[in-house]
Amino acid sequence: MSGNCMSLLEILELINEYFWYIPLVLIVCLGLYGTFKLKGIQIRDFKEMFKVTFSKEEHKKGTLSTLQVFCVSMGNRIGVGNITGPVMAITVGGPGAIFWMWIFAILGMASSAIETTIGQLYKVRGEDGEYHGGPAYTILNGLNMRRVAMFVAGVMILMYIVGFVSMEVSGMTNALCGAFDFEYNNVFFAILLTALTAGIIIGGLQRIANISLWLVPAMALLWLVLAVVSIALSAGGIVNAFVMIFQYAFNVPAAIGGTFGAMILIGMKRGVLSNEAGIGTITNVSSMADVEHPVKQGLSQALGVLIDTVISTLTALVILSYGSIETIMNVKKTYDLDATNLLQYVLEDTIGGAAPYLVALFLFVFAFTCLMGDYVIGENNLAFITKNKKGKYAIIAILLAIVFLSSFYASDEIIAIVDILLAVCGVINCLVMFKLAGKAVELYHDYRAQKAAGKETPVFSKDILSDTSGITEWE
Repeated sequence: MSGNCMSLLEILELINEYFWYIPLVLIVCLGLYGTFKLKGIQIRDFKEMFKVTFSKEEHKKGTLSTLQVFCVSMGNRIGVGNITGPVMAITVGGPGAIFWMWIFAILGMASSAIETTIGQLYKVRGEDGEYHGGPAYTILNGLNMRRVAMFVAGVMILMYIVGFVSMEVSGMTNALCGAFDFEYNNVFFAILLTALTAGIIIGGLQRIANISLWLVPAMALLWLVLAVVSIALSAGGIVNAFVMIFQYAFNVPAAIGGTFGAMILIGMKRGVLSNEAGIGTITNVSSMADVEHPVKQGLSQALGVLIDTVISTLTALVILSYGSIETIMNVKKTYDLDATNLLQYVLEDTIGGAAPYLVALFLFVFAFTCLMGDYVIGENNLAFITKNKKGKYAIIAILLAIVFLSSFYASDEIIAIVDILLAVCGVINCLVMFKLAGKAVELYHDYRAQKAAGKETPVFSKDILSDTSGITEWE
């Protein structure tokens, strides 16, 4: 065989690199459309986003509140990508990549508002009393396209139960084994992770929601504290970090090289892969909330995109506060550091020897909250395909097997395949949203009209819509 033949991984990465242009363009268009049609919802309803997310309104027994769903969805959003993603964006695209990550996050708030509002509109209530929704449910109930809906549900199960779980467990194991080096440590952590996963998912959605309710905010706050301390002790300082972000927003520093287009692409891609706005994946979780009006979830999940971006920005500021981009790249090249190791190096140099253990802890917890969300999304799509309880038990068994095996083995090919499948979901979701976005606009206008009329808590009635076909859970 010729030595010039590409490996499977190289082929997958090539497909991944070029195919992602399609969903990225569609996601930007959806964000621009949402920003215009929802009249600058990112600014106009900023205060309302906090109000609806952190309200203590009652919800039906057996269902989830807006706050519970928000924490589960944030557990799924805030993951390893918030720690390694911004570092990778800086070292590949330069400090300016963070600027473009912000721009696309602002647009993402609007696209997230549209997709999660639509997801709420077409949710259904299962035999278990819990609400279910997401792209598959929206495609079936909103567009009556069963085959496409089944395909999307199958892709979601494959991505989350196999792909993302494998990636997250591998990341957790590597972090733990790197921080705690002892004989057979990988076996110990494999058993520990499998036992923890089993204990949580057997408790069901309510247990996952209750754990997320305190764990996700606690870890986000602790990451904020760690980042602030590191930035305060850095030689470069936070002012230098922001100066570099804006200085290189429209040009790539010579220490990195590359094109302006590549910088925009890496900033956008890292943002989308982290906050998941426009891809449709978060609607699997957001549709489970029991709310009086679908727009409440749209507002709450728009806030989720913002908070996710703040977490990513904190990581970026830790790196950029360390020194000039030339200094940062010199450290990376001298010690041959990947994104995680570079972050550990900077933290260790600023806060001391505890840094590797702290990074390992955050990687572990962030990845584990993602894993919990992965199971929720996988089970949600399984419920769409079959109501047979044997299927649920099979999913749990497969998940636990993957958790155990992924503690020993990680496949770069799986990561590349998951990236491609995520892009496929993004394309399908955006096309569906462009078809149904008009309903999100109608819903938003209804919500604003009720607020303008002095109604503290708007209540939705499907009669206000021009087309009510496929809507089953709203009077």
